[in-house]
Amino acid sequence: MKRYIFAGLIVFLAVLATTFPARVAYNQFAPPDLSLTGISGSIWNGSAAEGLAAGAYLRNLNWQIQPASILSGQLAYRVSAQPAAGQIEANVAVALDGALTLSAMTGSMPLDLVHEAFQQAGISGDLALDFARLVLRNGLPEDVEGNVTVTNFFVPELSSARLGDYRAEFHTDSGTVTAEVTDTSGVLEVNGVVTLAPDRSYSLIGNVGARPSAPPSVTRQLEFLGSPDDKGMRPFRFEGSL
Repeated sequence: MKRYIFAGLIVFLAVLATTFPARVAYNQFAPPDLSLTGISGSIWNGSAAEGLAAGAYLRNLNWQIQPASILSGQLAYRVSAQPAAGQIEANVAVALDGALTLSAMTGSMPLDLVHEAFQQAGISGDLALDFARLVLRNGLPEDVEGNVTVTNFFVPELSSARLGDYRAEFHTDSGTVTAEVTDTSGVLEVNGVVTLAPDRSYSLIGNVGARPSAPPSVTRQLEFLGSPDDKGMRPFRFEGSL
């Protein structure tokens, strides 16, 4: 008899876990920087019509749990969502210490959706993400492996035409996230390094030069960076804190 009672309890717990309403779980456990509406389904397999995640607007959010992740002490889901335009997919895992790990992450969206500063300045382009691994703690990247590409990059203050395509390759060394930035095509030759330190400070240091095909407006703007070296490259530097 005890054996049947134990088996029945296991079945009950399994059904409860797989059918526990996502809406109830959200109301009880959602972090303050997550706001969702139109929630349906369970914590095992569910969806939300739209919402905000760390200030980013998302719609058509769907998730499906990866059961094997529970054995490793974390909850992992395959998640897909759409920003105002574009698509994002990733494996999302939440560890017991609060770290958020995104893996096999791909996505695309307009560049001006990333930050309102781009919208205000009229900066635009097509952004593509491809990360093997991205670990966030307290909203700060602490372990990154992947790349970001921006195509059809447009800065109205520099030129009335597109400037070209650019790529940043991210990796992590001794707790510091860095990215090598290069051009892949266009009127600007660029090489630089982005550094994001654990104290939330960042820098972008590199060199930029105008190719012969660059419009005069671009060449004139680069002159404000100082004298070029023997290869026609001028240094630039941006620093700040997140």
